[in-house]
Amino acid sequence: MKSITLYCCLLLPMASFAQKASIKGTVRDTLNERNLANAVVALLQSKDSILYKFTRSNKDGNFALNNLKNGEYLLMVTCPKFVDYMYPLTLSGDSAVNLGKLSITTKARLLEEVIVFQKIASIRMRGDTTEFKADSFKVREGAVVEELLKQLPGLTVDKDGQITAYGKKVEKVLVDGEEFFGDDPTITTKNLQADAIDKVQVFEKKSDQAEFTGIDDGEGKQTINLKMKEERKRGYFGRLDIGGATGKKWNNSAMFNRFRGKQKFSVYGSMSNINNYGLLGGLDMLEFSEDMGGMVLYGMGDMGFDAQGLPKSWGAAANYADRFNDDKQSINSSYRFNKVNTVGENSTISQSILPDTTFFTKDGSSNISSQIRHSANGTYDYQIDSSLSLRVRANGYTGKQQSYSESFSRTSDILDSTINKSQRITSSDGDNQSLNASMLLRYKFKKTGRTFSFDLSERYTNNRANGYLNALITTHDPLTRTPIDSLTDQLKITNSKTSVFNARASYTEPLSKRIFTEINYALRVSNSNSERISYNKSPNGKYDILSDTFSNRYKYDILTNTIGLSFKYNSKKITAGIGSNVTFQHFNQEDQFRKETTNRKYTNIFPRSNFTYKINATSALSLRYSGATQQPTINQVQPVADNSNPLVIFVGNPHLKQQFNHDIQLMYGAYKVMSERGISVYGSFSTISNNIVNNQYTDYSTGKTIYQYINTNGNMNGNLGLGYFMKLPKIDINFDVTGNLGISKQTNFINQLKNVTTNYSGGVGFHLGKNKENKYNISFGPSVNYNTSTSTINTGIKTGFWSTSQRLNATVYLKWKMEVSSEVNAEFREKTSTFDNNNNVILWNAYIGRKILKNDKGLIKISANDILDQNKGYSRFINSTMQTESTYLTIKRYFMLSFVWNFSNSAMGNVNP
Repeated sequence: MKSITLYCCLLLPMASFAQKASIKGTVRDTLNERNLANAVVALLQSKDSILYKFTRSNKDGNFALNNLKNGEYLLMVTCPKFVDYMYPLTLSGDSAVNLGKLSITTKARLLEEVIVFQKIASIRMRGDTTEFKADSFKVREGAVVEELLKQLPGLTVDKDGQITAYGKKVEKVLVDGEEFFGDDPTITTKNLQADAIDKVQVFEKKSDQAEFTGIDDGEGKQTINLKMKEERKRGYFGRLDIGGATGKKWNNSAMFNRFRGKQKFSVYGSMSNINNYGLLGGLDMLEFSEDMGGMVLYGMGDMGFDAQGLPKSWGAAANYADRFNDDKQSINSSYRFNKVNTVGENSTISQSILPDTTFFTKDGSSNISSQIRHSANGTYDYQIDSSLSLRVRANGYTGKQQSYSESFSRTSDILDSTINKSQRITSSDGDNQSLNASMLLRYKFKKTGRTFSFDLSERYTNNRANGYLNALITTHDPLTRTPIDSLTDQLKITNSKTSVFNARASYTEPLSKRIFTEINYALRVSNSNSERISYNKSPNGKYDILSDTFSNRYKYDILTNTIGLSFKYNSKKITAGIGSNVTFQHFNQEDQFRKETTNRKYTNIFPRSNFTYKINATSALSLRYSGATQQPTINQVQPVADNSNPLVIFVGNPHLKQQFNHDIQLMYGAYKVMSERGISVYGSFSTISNNIVNNQYTDYSTGKTIYQYINTNGNMNGNLGLGYFMKLPKIDINFDVTGNLGISKQTNFINQLKNVTTNYSGGVGFHLGKNKENKYNISFGPSVNYNTSTSTINTGIKTGFWSTSQRLNATVYLKWKMEVSSEVNAEFREKTSTFDNNNNVILWNAYIGRKILKNDKGLIKISANDILDQNKGYSRFINSTMQTESTYLTIKRYFMLSFVWNFSNSAMGNVNP
């Protein structure tokens, strides 16, 4: 209702003096059997949903629209607390249409009333936000949010649950605007029920400071907000999924949510060994901090499982959120426990591109690992009065990890002559901790747009590990081809600590009704210490001989002062901003082993601008540019060699400069609500000055390679994407098509020769979906992609290959509450001269089940995973000097018996035992 009222207020009704067609009728409440006053009666053009005329019903419920042009229209009747009423009609000549009584029903009685004709707008543009009406995209009963997201145009969800929206990785998934179990989106998407969601909103979430001032600071994160249905916010709901399978496999999870209006409490637990790792999301944070010197990695560590190997995982979590004191105060907190044990095997084929020759490496490895982590986070908001507010945030974790790996490799030349062989055993035992805390104080003056804010934050990480390296490397004498063995047997000790303190003050001032300005100052103090010590094994069997080549203690401190100025223009159609920050940085680097100190100073300018043009209520164009530095990490500057693999050694460079990134982003979206069709175009282009890359030197006789980080220019990345979706009304099928193009140029140096690698990629895909309630739900989505790469270092080698995938999903609902579901994912990859193995896979999963319990909320099912027994762990990638294809141990065929229960009890009386 609000959207229609706003629509009507923004657009002036168009008058026509040449036509005499008219419409009249009476709006009536079917429940209370009375006529309704002040109902909005709008006449929309059928072809494009543009408002033509509107009026309101009088005190007797009557309405009339006169002097109407001929044509096809949609009549929409809206009234608060009532379901929207839609009626198609055609006006011709001097027709006078009397619609009589138009009966509408209350939303509370929606399930009990018969609606003559209704059509819900499935997609809307609200400023920079794309909003999807969840019920307009049909999914099977009992589906989770992840399955709903897969149906939305412009969104993709990969096999690991990672979401991409309009070409950008989704970093946050909120529930009613608040975090749900912290920063791990998979807990929400894999466990929250789709039928609890009212709307899905996709937008770029601004920083707390930008949301407060309204001035973009460039720190946005692609975000999805799930707005829940009102009736699901009162009572409890949840999901229970338990199952056992052949091959000693099991999958058990449970989520319970208790919502009482503003108070929300949720608990979650899982245990699985079939790759169900929703609680294992990492906590690494790569944030853009313009005033702090660009891109900053806050080392929250990685608890992730990369889907390679056979995992056993256990997890538990709790989340509590509440608003109190007349909504002046709110709290959102969560705790998580994670444990995952993994057994893995990998086989890799690599082609190394070198000047005038090529090396081939075959590598096999096996590994086991174990990780445990306890983590917590919380946010407290206090609206002290109408002008002053306080926000406090904290998150942290403590964890332990162990790993053991054995690997074997052989490197050969183009004649298949052996260059080297290696046998390597590595192990590690370590722990890590992290704590982040921040405080944001905000004050609004009486004058609209005048604000002041002050932000303090502290970040601390500590990672320690002890491990062993045992490697036997066999090379050959270049003349006699006599084997030469070299043994590395070392104890490795690593310890790294990072502390970052930030302080920032900002003031905004309105220059006019539409123009605002912001001035800010920031201070950042970053202190990092890294200890990497290697001990060789002595004849007495102890590791007590220090290896100078592979040992170092390093201190890396950065002091940054920043001042910034920005302007924002805001009107009904246009939102634009321009600004820049200037930073003054002092680097202090201390090699405590060699007693060497390096001091450097930089002055940097970080320009930014953004422009959004709202073409109409359902279409918009936005353009954004930002420039920022990225500092080298302590691992990149610490002057010590990393010989974790003695055949591939990385060496830090204390003379590295910071790199500067220029990034341009474009997005256009247009939607026609009533005809259910739309288009989205998105693109980005970035160039990098002083890009940090690898300087590679490979010894042709031994195959050993040394990499050292250096700065270079000439690197760029670009991509363009297009999406179009529509409803095919005659056959009731949803159709969307997507396409993408990508290009990148990467420059590095190989054996002192400059190498430029150019990669091109492109792909196209489409999706068809058809749903008939309580009958079937079918979708089909094929896609094809092409990748090609060339390098100037060896122009005779050009790699290009096709890959294609087809995904077919079908669920059929039968008599006696039975249902059958089948999912087929077929992946086909073109063979190349290097990668000539058959890695095509047809992965077929299916289940048959029967609904039980009241309202069919329970399901007992027998499922089959990988029916054809073809599943393969597989990856292929290309970088500047190497092309690699890997296969790895993964879960194959099994059969499982499981029970799924979606339960709820709401204040609306929807009770399911």
